[in-house]
Amino acid sequence: MALISCDMRFGRTDEQKRKLAAGLLRIVGEATGETRDDIFVVFREGRGINFVEHGEHLPEYVDGAANDKELIARLK
Repeated sequence: MALISCDMRFGRTDEQKRKLAAGLLRIVGEATGETRDDIFVVFREGRGINFVEHGEHLPEYVDGAANDKELIARLK
């Protein structure tokens, strides 16, 4: 069984998490051949202060915030 652990800041909607889970199930299934029944996804949420990137604590998550767009751009 595949286990996907996803840590993120508080603030995403249930719908966003459902879409993320669906995408992860699809991609991991395609990459590993596992069925949806054999993939377990866990989301853990925390405050921005609990996440540190490049030595800086992240701010609280705000949907569509400029700092998140910059973060996503750096990860691509």
